Amino acid sequence: MKFGISLPAYGENATSGAVNELLAGAEELGFDSVWFSDHIAVPDYAVAVNLRPPFLEPLATCAWGLARTTRLRFGTDVLVAPYRHALQVAATVGTIGRLAGDRLILGVGVGYLRGEFEALGVGPYEDRGRLTDEFLRTMRAPGEGLHVVQPPSPVPVWVGGNGAAARRRAALLGDGWHPLWMPDGRYAAARREILDLRASAGLEGRFTFSYSCGRTRVLDHDPGDWPAPPPRPPQGSEFRYAPPPWVDEDNRPRLVGTPDQFVGDLLLLEAAGVEHVTLRFGDAAVEQLDRFARQVATAFA
Repeated sequence: MKFGISLPAYGENATSGAVNELLAGAEELGFDSVWFSDHIAVPDYAVAVNLRPPFLEPLATCAWGLARTTRLRFGTDVLVAPYRHALQVAATVGTIGRLAGDRLILGVGVGYLRGEFEALGVGPYEDRGRLTDEFLRTMRAPGEGLHVVQPPSPVPVWVGGNGAAARRRAALLGDGWHPLWMPDGRYAAARREILDLRASAGLEGRFTFSYSCGRTRVLDHDPGDWPAPPPRPPQGSEFRYAPPPWVDEDNRPRLVGTPDQFVGDLLLLEAAGVEHVTLRFGDAAVEQLDRFARQVATAFA
């Protein structure tokens, strides 16, 4: 199992000093990859709920980070496909691949923030799944008579999303699946579904099963008395895109706990077929990266 980190390149941490410190720590501590989320024009109502601007543009941040490191892979967690023209993204990732080598992963998803779609003039919002399918097909095959810069090796595309349409999109149009957090049993069943879809379509290329975590934390001790997870947004809310938290029988959030608890949670994911985990420590301190690398990751060396 390989471990990446979703870096908080937004809000007060959207500075070269904060991002560079985390990149240096991740590379020194042996992490496989770092990941950046995607927002371009966040409306006020979303800031009031859960988003902290400004957000660094993820492909630009990946290119900047690649130039400052030698080993880390960089990924988008995830790039909202309908926000950008497929040929523009193809040219960007082709350029990065030619100049930085084989260290970029393009995570792609449909997006969820209605006000951002409206600000960018893309849509219709309800059609974003079809738009994402078209994006992936066009990016992979620009069409005859067009010359779009290509990397020496194809940039792998990992498709985000937890639902049936996202799983099918990942199976048939992607090189990997990169969903948000879910219980291990559900993940194992979805993994079998994706493999069956690929087999039925005659697809035999390399495919990676990834996992994008919710909040993660290595603790000194289990405080106990874990509160019940907060209620999810109501049906119809765009913020309901986030799945319910994955918790144990005591309401402890999985991947938050002592080193032994953390290892146990990761072993469940490993048994479910997860090959890559993107952790989400949620702050600009290297201390959590160090604790994870020394107290948890060693169990999977």
